Amino acid sequence: MIEFEQLIHLVAFYEHQTLSEAAKHLHISQPVLTRSMQKLEEVMGVTLFQRTKNRISFNETGFMAVEYAKRIINDTTDMKKQLQLFDRTLHTFSIGSCAPAPNIHLSQRASQTYPEKTIQSEIKDMDVLIQGLKDKTYTIIIMPYDIDDENIESVPFMEEQLYFSLPFDHPYANKSSLSLKEMDGQKMLLMSNIGFWNQMHQRTMPHTKFLIQQDRSVFYDLIELSTLPSFTSDFMMNLEGKPNNRKIIPIVDEEAHATFYCWYLKENENNLKSFLYHLV
Repeated sequence: MIEFEQLIHLVAFYEHQTLSEAAKHLHISQPVLTRSMQKLEEVMGVTLFQRTKNRISFNETGFMAVEYAKRIINDTTDMKKQLQLFDRTLHTFSIGSCAPAPNIHLSQRASQTYPEKTIQSEIKDMDVLIQGLKDKTYTIIIMPYDIDDENIESVPFMEEQLYFSLPFDHPYANKSSLSLKEMDGQKMLLMSNIGFWNQMHQRTMPHTKFLIQQDRSVFYDLIELSTLPSFTSDFMMNLEGKPNNRKIIPIVDEEAHATFYCWYLKENENNLKSFLYHLV
């Protein structure tokens, strides 16, 4: 019976051209590799190599054996990957999000719908999310726009509106609304890892110096103690409460409002029925 390890040895010999280099790559001795090739020939009942006094090389049958071996190795590797992905879908619900608020929202929904599963979530760039959905790294992804794709379905599930959070003595604290342009050029506190909102702030407020905070508790301490403006949203205020020492002012720009969509592969729709039912 052919052993999988023998096929790996065969391909390594082909790729590295000499037994010594192949053995070094495989972290085995050259005699062990030589015996492995001899045993493979015995099991197959054919000669795979041309042998001279100081050299061993592939014959035509050997080259064909290499092609089959590569195919078997690739198929086996793919089988392992697909089985691991399938097993993970049975026990894990993985969410990839473009922003924090919808990530919190859908993680809570997923926990309620699938109490027996481990809920995993992370915030990534949108191109990473799309690729992750396609290769099934994520069960669902959260995006700030709809999609028309034969393999992907999308469902709108929440909106988020950004606000400026200003100290009461800020020059604009008496305004009923503000634009991003009006606030551009100031120093502002900003949380890290806020997904696509980060790119929006950088694009629409190019002259602003953002003091980015990694730790959320430090971020809230600075909001309470400093006079620096910051951002908040309707979702975060509902979740965590409105800061007592701040004036909350709506941002009028369209960029400050987002509609979030849950994307999923159409082939998984039946498995997601319970989740989608509670989503809309």
